[in-house]
Amino acid sequence: MKIMRCLQVCFIYIGAIIGAGFATGREIMLYFGGSGMLSGIVAGVLMGALCGAFLLAAKSFKRLTGSDRKALRAIGISIKCVLWVCTLASFVCMVSGCEEIIEGSFSISNVGLWTGVLVSFLGICEMSVTRKLNTVIVPMIMVLLAVLSAQGDIAPIGGFDSGKVFGYCGMNVMMGGYIIAEQEEEYSLKEIIFISVLCAFVFALSIALVYGISIDFKDASMPIWEFAKKHGMSSLSGIVIYLAIFSTLIGCTKLICQENSSVKIPRAFSVAMLIIFALLALKFDFATIVGYCYPIIGVVGIAYTVFMLSLPFIYAFVGIKKSKSNTYKIKQKVNAK
Repeated sequence: MKIMRCLQVCFIYIGAIIGAGFATGREIMLYFGGSGMLSGIVAGVLMGALCGAFLLAAKSFKRLTGSDRKALRAIGISIKCVLWVCTLASFVCMVSGCEEIIEGSFSISNVGLWTGVLVSFLGICEMSVTRKLNTVIVPMIMVLLAVLSAQGDIAPIGGFDSGKVFGYCGMNVMMGGYIIAEQEEEYSLKEIIFISVLCAFVFALSIALVYGISIDFKDASMPIWEFAKKHGMSSLSGIVIYLAIFSTLIGCTKLICQENSSVKIPRAFSVAMLIIFALLALKFDFATIVGYCYPIIGVVGIAYTVFMLSLPFIYAFVGIKKSKSNTYKIKQKVNAK
């Protein structure tokens, strides 16, 4: 088992999911502020388990998109098109959020735009570049969250709300699942289990840290920022938020450029397109964009997750039916002779 390869996949999955909502604490409070930390921890564990499920289903999905049967291939391509659109919408949301958060935290303008430009060029780099960047960024976010958390009190575990758990996972899983399903390498069962367990641990711990930091300011638009400001660490919270957004943007641009390349769209066009959308993102209020896009992304995420979890079983069933049909046809030919 190659530990570093597993770590890179784990962190690219996590990096694709965390973003402005997570790093500001707003998203965690929205889902778990009323139910308790336990719900968030369970959601983190489930997100880790889903990472393994997407890795297991990736081979079946590749068979679907590369099938000789036009109907199956059309289904796979249609799913990719929907995911591509949702990923582009996520890119616009993150650029807008980055601009507002950094300008509000540090009074620096156009950071969102220049970040969008930078990640647009990173999107045409090899996947290994994205993996290595997130292998550094995600642990750094964890350390910074731990430093902030050390300044507060231990939050109560609270109750459990299964609806919030599944709602949170459905809203977040699309990007992570999409990028995991697009991995070129195959992984052994042992590696998949290791990746799932590690993802579950990191997610659960991260959510617990964010919850503990945010709970006293759960009604604020940026609870972590308010907590950090109270303890004289506002710059640190700004760095955490920026890194989280940056890691998600890397995943967005990589997926968009990768899908564009698969249909022979030039890299220069992909970069130009992303820069144009980064410019457009600055024209809209972050809350407005999120209000329109996130509900749709959430529905797509749930549907995509259900489909991917079912796909290996569907393929196994179709495979059995196909083999029986072929056997029957062979027997007919033998009898005719």
